[in-house]
Amino acid sequence: IYAWRNHARQWPDANDGVLLSAGSGALGARLAGPLAEPSSIETLGSPDGSPMPVGDDCTPRTLQSAVGLVWRAVILWMILLLMLTIAVWVG
Repeated sequence: IYAWRNHARQWPDANDGVLLSAGSGALGARLAGPLAEPSSIETLGSPDGSPMPVGDDCTPRTLQSAVGLVWRAVILWMILLLMLTIAVWVG
């Protein structure tokens, strides 16, 4: 929540800022570096290219954490869908 509230405004696009700052806060990782290609001028983190001051540097373990976060979200949505289906059948 801290990263989302305090660092979402660092990106030029509001939607990107919310998603990237919430994701970096959830993973505990600093987001910085080129967007697509090494020759790209744009960087993640802030308009001047500095990383967000929240979390650790990204490592391969960060990707494993991201996959785990996605799986937990999928399972949560499936449980919610199951509960709604059961509520429709019962009621």
